[in-house]
Amino acid sequence: MKPFILANPVFAKWSRLLLVLALLELLSMHPGCNLSANPSKSVEKLCRTVERGELDGAATFFSSRLINKLGIEAVKEDLSRTTMELKEHGGIKTIKVLKEDVIGDVAEVTIEITRGNGNTSSVYYKLIKEQGVWKVDGVSADSEPLHPETAVEDVVKWAHENGATSIKTWLQKQPAPPICEAPEVDRATLPDEVRYHDVDDPKAIERLLTALDPVLTLVGCSKVRGLVLYKGQNVYAGNLDRGQIAITPGDSYSTGSPPDESIFHSLAELRIFLAREIFRPMVPVDKPSEGLNEADMILRRDLKLNYLAGLVSLAIDKDPAILDGVALDIASYAKPVGIVSGMQGTPSLQQLKDVFGAATQDYRK
Repeated sequence: MKPFILANPVFAKWSRLLLVLALLELLSMHPGCNLSANPSKSVEKLCRTVERGELDGAATFFSSRLINKLGIEAVKEDLSRTTMELKEHGGIKTIKVLKEDVIGDVAEVTIEITRGNGNTSSVYYKLIKEQGVWKVDGVSADSEPLHPETAVEDVVKWAHENGATSIKTWLQKQPAPPICEAPEVDRATLPDEVRYHDVDDPKAIERLLTALDPVLTLVGCSKVRGLVLYKGQNVYAGNLDRGQIAITPGDSYSTGSPPDESIFHSLAELRIFLAREIFRPMVPVDKPSEGLNEADMILRRDLKLNYLAGLVSLAIDKDPAILDGVALDIASYAKPVGIVSGMQGTPSLQQLKDVFGAATQDYRK
């Protein structure tokens, strides 16, 4: 007698249906074969992929139009910064879908992300379908600072109350920054935009490291192994895992031989970008106080980094004019891709100028 499973045609048909459903579920787990996932599931998978630091995988969630507009390197650089910020905040605790609207091949999804430290924020995503797969075509945060007009004043008050107006004295009271103990980076683990764009001229490497060493010496360490130099379009520095910092001196320095005055300005600017990243893990984002939200606190932390970096610049280069020049570059490049300066917790150009001006007035030799 044959088993009932094989002999019963109704059960066999039901088994085949279960098999098809199982295969569709397996396909939905892979972003490249996502036939059934709804837009909100794609957003959740993107968030978790970014949290894990899988930059190449995360980039596949974005539309080709957005990638072409921003450039793949800029997108990955932004994703890398987001991964580091999530780690600073304890990762993602929960993701809650607040809203999902789908009209044909266009969708809008709003989620609420709760981080490990308890902070929450709402993020809006626009998605479009490309070859049957939902792709992110735009991102923006709902949260704006409630009181950006008092941010510079609050930072100056913080600096005075904590003795940061004397940068050398303040540093003596702080634990050693992670860069001092960071091991030499495994280049195989670097993001592609860093790994494949080495500064490959030995003389340029020597001059860059010599120029950056005064910053490291000022914060209490020198000749560290955790600095990674790479060629990029803009002067920029960003944190890597385990305390390392990746630095690009910009195209003008790496690809040519500019006049000495331009080299000096470029290196002086680079010292400010390096100082900002050294201070980033040393200066936490405070919990919102009464009347302020998380975006207010992110804005104030960023201004604190600039204030401290301004004091470092004054201590090393002793030229306030450098701060005037670098404010525009920070407003342009030291923020997530697609975010306008002064929005979503990023400082405006005027706030940067004001906080650098305060640092200049407060600076004590």
